[in-house]
Amino acid sequence: MSSDPPTRPQGESETPPRKGMPGARSGARSLRLPAWLRSPSLHEWVRTSGILIAASWGIYTFVWKEIYVPSQAPASISLAISLTPIAAEGGGGPSSPSLQRELKVSATNASTRRLYLLSSFWELFPIRRQALDRSTFPSRASGPFDAIHVERGAVLQPYPTEAAGKLFVDDHINPGETIHRSVIVSLPAGAYAAQVDVLVPVLTREPPKGNTLLGGRVLEWGYDRTDVVIPLLCVEGDPSDCLRLDDPDKQDRLMDRKLKAFDSNYFLNEQSVQVGLAGGS
Repeated sequence: MSSDPPTRPQGESETPPRKGMPGARSGARSLRLPAWLRSPSLHEWVRTSGILIAASWGIYTFVWKEIYVPSQAPASISLAISLTPIAAEGGGGPSSPSLQRELKVSATNASTRRLYLLSSFWELFPIRRQALDRSTFPSRASGPFDAIHVERGAVLQPYPTEAAGKLFVDDHINPGETIHRSVIVSLPAGAYAAQVDVLVPVLTREPPKGNTLLGGRVLEWGYDRTDVVIPLLCVEGDPSDCLRLDDPDKQDRLMDRKLKAFDSNYFLNEQSVQVGLAGGS
């Protein structure tokens, strides 16, 4: 007498395969990771390594973009020089035009880093114009030329230096910043033009404290007996104690060499302009 198999209650799932059935656990066994890959210490090591790599890349990128690349970029400072007339004493009138002028000098840091200024200097000398026979031009233009150009129908003769002095009192210029200096100068009657020369020594590294960069002295400027500008190394606050660097060998040894050794990007910015003077002859 046959009997029907017992009926499975509604909703009950199939009985899972017995352990002895072939292939029942082979799939699960093939996907199971080795014990060492499931180790918490390995997971911690991977996470730490990722953090270190990301941090190292961030530091490298920051140092490269924000420090190294700007430090290698050429420093640039642009100078603007002008001489503008000012009103004659007495408020003007029938008297000849005044030869007093306002000298303005501006310096702009066109680079991407702060620039440090050593002692800067300006000088001004007038120029007079004397008419000449134009046929003398070939002989006068045979050279060598000097700072004053040669004209065919006239000769330009510089006066001695009329005015000079320290230029900027600022010790640094930030990127994109402009600093200014303005002074009033008086020129002799008969001046046809004037030439202004400017010297601005610039470092791209901040000089050390205590004036140790130049042996405990500071850079200044002065004249020798022939009215030639020379650098001086002076004890700060004591203008009577200065070393004259009018000897090229001394200048190289005591100033240029030390400054270039400290900052290979050190440069002496020199600029000259000639300005016509209304009212000159």
